[in-house]
Amino acid sequence: MKRKLFLSTFSVSFVLVFMLSLLFYGEITLLHYINISFYISGILLFISLFLLVAEGGFFDGITQGFRRTFQSKGSDLEKGEVEEMRLFSELLSIEYMPFLLAGLLLAATMLAGLMLYYL
Repeated sequence: MKRKLFLSTFSVSFVLVFMLSLLFYGEITLLHYINISFYISGILLFISLFLLVAEGGFFDGITQGFRRTFQSKGSDLEKGEVEEMRLFSELLSIEYMPFLLAGLLLAATMLAGLMLYYL
């Protein structure tokens, strides 16, 4: 499953780089590939790092605090219902590793293109 998600994420992002290059610049050049792949790899890395932090439970305390605050403000929720709610980290079922690997591989191809551009 992870490998399939990694391959599909990388291939979609790779094709997206070329499509955005044609859309924005009207041509495909090495410089345009470097520019667009930088942004897409950055987005993939940001998504993977957000999933990693959220999976680790960083936002659980914040969400529990909001639930208790809104429960005490006269909401229809009772204390037992607030305590039975699942934590934010338990709600995430998306693996972060395929996005991380796809972002790193796309960044590596961008760096290889950057080296070719300056040689």
